Amino acid sequence: MSYTRGEIRFTTNSESQTNSAKFILVSNEDDYKKAARSVLGIMLVEWGYTKPQLMISVVGGSKRFNVQENQENVFVSGIRKLTKTTGTTWFMTSGSNVGAVKLVGRAMQRISVKVRDKVSCIGIAAWTGINGKETIIKRPKKDESGDHREKNTQTGASQAETSFIERRQEDKTQELTELEISLKQVKPSIFLSDRDKNGAGPKGDISLDVYEHFITGDYKHTTSSKQDGAVALNPHHTHFIFVKKDDPEEEEYFRVKLWAEIQKLLTSGDLGPKDIPTSVVLIQIEGGIDTTRTVRNSLKKNIPVVVCKGTGRASDYLSYACSHCDHLNDLLERFPGYFHQMIDTAHPGVSAKEHKSLLDQLLGYIEDIMAMRNLVEIFRMNEEREDAGFDFAVLKALLRARGGSKEYLRLAFDWNRCDIAKEMFKHSNINLRDSDTQALMTRALLERENRVEFVALLLDKGLVIEEYLTVKRLEELYQLHAYKSLIPALKRDQKISYKKDILPLIKKMMHSYYNPPTVTGDTFEKPYQELLIWAILVNKTEVTEYLWENASSPLSLGLAATRLYRSIGPLAVDPSDTDECCRLADLFEKRVCVYLDSLNSLDEKVARTILETPCETWGNLSPVDLADVAMTKDFMSTSYCQEILEERWNGKMLHPSHWTVFLVAIFPFLLLTRSVPTFKKEMNFRKRVTSFYTAPITKFVVTWISLIAFLVFLSHMTIYYEVEVGLADICLHVWLVTMFLEELRQMFIPRNKYETVSQRFKDWLSSFWNWMDILALIVMAVAFVLRFNTLDLQWTFDLSRNLYACACATFWIGMLRMYQSSQKLGPFLIMIREMIWALFWFLMVLVVFIVAFGIATVTILSPGRSVSALTLRDIFYVSYYQVTVGDWSMFNELTESEEVLPSTLDTYFYSVLLAIYILIGNVLLLNLLIAIFSSVYSHVEANSMKEWKFQRYYLIIEFEDTPALPAPLVVISHLYRIVGWIINKTYNGNSKVKNLQPSLCEYEQEAMDDYTQDLKKQKENSDVEQLRVLDKRLQSLQDKIKDIEEEQKVLVKKRDKQTT
Repeated sequence: MSYTRGEIRFTTNSESQTNSAKFILVSNEDDYKKAARSVLGIMLVEWGYTKPQLMISVVGGSKRFNVQENQENVFVSGIRKLTKTTGTTWFMTSGSNVGAVKLVGRAMQRISVKVRDKVSCIGIAAWTGINGKETIIKRPKKDESGDHREKNTQTGASQAETSFIERRQEDKTQELTELEISLKQVKPSIFLSDRDKNGAGPKGDISLDVYEHFITGDYKHTTSSKQDGAVALNPHHTHFIFVKKDDPEEEEYFRVKLWAEIQKLLTSGDLGPKDIPTSVVLIQIEGGIDTTRTVRNSLKKNIPVVVCKGTGRASDYLSYACSHCDHLNDLLERFPGYFHQMIDTAHPGVSAKEHKSLLDQLLGYIEDIMAMRNLVEIFRMNEEREDAGFDFAVLKALLRARGGSKEYLRLAFDWNRCDIAKEMFKHSNINLRDSDTQALMTRALLERENRVEFVALLLDKGLVIEEYLTVKRLEELYQLHAYKSLIPALKRDQKISYKKDILPLIKKMMHSYYNPPTVTGDTFEKPYQELLIWAILVNKTEVTEYLWENASSPLSLGLAATRLYRSIGPLAVDPSDTDECCRLADLFEKRVCVYLDSLNSLDEKVARTILETPCETWGNLSPVDLADVAMTKDFMSTSYCQEILEERWNGKMLHPSHWTVFLVAIFPFLLLTRSVPTFKKEMNFRKRVTSFYTAPITKFVVTWISLIAFLVFLSHMTIYYEVEVGLADICLHVWLVTMFLEELRQMFIPRNKYETVSQRFKDWLSSFWNWMDILALIVMAVAFVLRFNTLDLQWTFDLSRNLYACACATFWIGMLRMYQSSQKLGPFLIMIREMIWALFWFLMVLVVFIVAFGIATVTILSPGRSVSALTLRDIFYVSYYQVTVGDWSMFNELTESEEVLPSTLDTYFYSVLLAIYILIGNVLLLNLLIAIFSSVYSHVEANSMKEWKFQRYYLIIEFEDTPALPAPLVVISHLYRIVGWIINKTYNGNSKVKNLQPSLCEYEQEAMDDYTQDLKKQKENSDVEQLRVLDKRLQSLQDKIKDIEEEQKVLVKKRDKQTT
């Protein structure tokens, strides 16, 4: 006996590339069980292939095989889809290049490149029936030294085993697996010899024919067959197992037995201590008598079968028998005379007795198949359906074999068929241990593809998320899925710690507004929240949405999720990832806005309470304040948030106008009237005064009055500037010092315990108005210092006066910030800001033309110019004033000041250059600027109101935090706050804000249920979904019509038979 291994290189006439396949030639082996173990040993141990999770045997027609083009497309696309969802898969065929096997070969060509390493197509063929087999095996030739290729002729299983182990030990990068150890313990079948330890075998002198090096043969691919029935090999198989015997009939018998034994070994789970049985299914396409026998034998071994209905011959009568016939006579009435014709075609010229014997044998096969129809799945090959494709049929066939077992639940998970898993839970009594559900939950969370339906199914079937999500498991989830995170800090090989790595990262992304959750033992108080944050950080979008819909406090959590997405964007390395994070942030913001509508429609008062209630998890911020951290402009601009902000702006007063507050601020005795202004509830005079002057709108008006007084005072001192410092100057600069102290308070004093000094400073820097204030204060300080000039230098006084003028102008421009409170003037400020940015980028283009024309002008009109600092001025002034205001005075000064006048040629050159410059500068660029401003205005106008509403929030929180007394009396407020802070630290300690009441959480959950139901209705009412449902119904209706037609034909034949 011998087991020759090698490689076949296929060459075809139509393809430029060549395919290769490894092969094993089993020669003169009598024990098919031993041969099966030997073949698996070579493939799994020596060649290092992975044991398959799924094995698909394909049988069907060969020479008379004829399927339609649409059926072929359905099969090929089904195999392609099947291999994408399964794990390691082996296809087993006869290896020939005809019929159903050729169809499998075409499907192998279409398999995705990503999964080709996991898919093997193995052909088990009889050596005698191969066309061109003489080119496959060639005896080893002598090399240059005259020695033959090394050939292992050792005798005895022990010698072969020793040689094998020595070769395996040379490769230090691989270790012996339990599967290898199990296979080597099977003596002597795995080592290809019938000899005993002494070298004598039961059949005498039989040598072991195993080549150390592969035999490589070139095989010319052809589709033609010899007259003796030999057929070519299919070039798209990855492996071949050849069976060689002297007698062709014994060879075919041995081939069938070897095929069946390989299936048995893979499904038995006896290849190792931890060997997991392989799932096996048989696919039957067309075929005849032999195919029917193969189907029957597979069913006898409890192997499920997928019958491809519509492909003809055996597929049609088997599908009809299993779906419509209760007795064999029903099938004979449907196919009268058909089986006699099959016998005549397959066995021409046989006697009547033999004909009857063959017919009885065929009908016996069919009757056995009908008795085991529970293992048969019928698949229509006429059309491809998304909800019931080829992969669906294979999975249902496997489930038919073993029902609702845990192994097939895992198989449904591998194929991402949650609908099948739901049916299994519905119709089968599956008892899953906690460890099983937790393991499936971990796989569902870690899968690259979307497994959110399985996450929902496992939670619905009893998985306790509080017990599942421990600190250790959360760290494992971060570690195992860190590669997919968009944050570079998580993409590393070191172990990720929840406390040292994750918590600081979340605090940083949330601007420190994050209070770590309570961890009881090893579990979390809010597991959904922690799992949602994990899903965001590792970019699991679908899981994030599901967890948000099932978490407590979804309003605050949704805003926090938006903030996290916006924070991930700048950290991402790839610009496309940044855009994706921005898209997800906007998407989540829209979801939160829709959810807020559901919450408000449920109960307006409860919705308002939830919007105003601080959440301890997110830095004691209410959802309205958290919307600022999340930069959710759409959410902030909703009427619900604006009503709350309006109330916060008015304090305890009832809709006061700015003019009313202005009059009361100037004439405080109006508070005695109890009607100006109007308060929300009755209160005494002291509370009325306190409530009035602590309201943000009052602080705003008082600050505005103080600022007007300051600007009038500063303008007077600037216009009537005096060198000597007088009492008025001292009062002015004392006022400035108090304003500077207020700026320092805004810079470095946090508003709450969660806001850090650095974050407070960053927020201060983000405001353009703060930059203007501090710049004006610094300029005023420099101007004031320059006035103390001991050397009486005139230029210092002139510079000081100019700086006063610049600072005064800056303070006046800063008055524009007060317009932010106006709904009409506020949007104009936003437009001005955007136009300034557009103007800045336009000037970057304009300056190039100005410099180019300026240099050319100075060069042409000022020949012989000496080095001077005025040259730089002339370069810019001449070009700039000409293009902006058309001023030629600088041109005249330039030509008159020069001793050497330009020549006539210079004048001509300059005229042409000036014409080009006017065309570009005055016509093209200025019109471009107008177009840019128009575009900016149109764009900003559409969103100006939303932007103004969002910016108004900053104005409100600024004046909520602003002292009641304006500058220069603000020092008194500062002293009062310092004393209050000391008292609070000494006696009260830290106060703790409670989370939402349980009743409010219940309202939020009810609103979330309404939100999800509305989404489902919208999806169902969408055009795409309606078309999909309609198509599904039409396909189901077509199937029923076809079944009814077939039943009617049978009834008509029965009626005709009865009448005759």
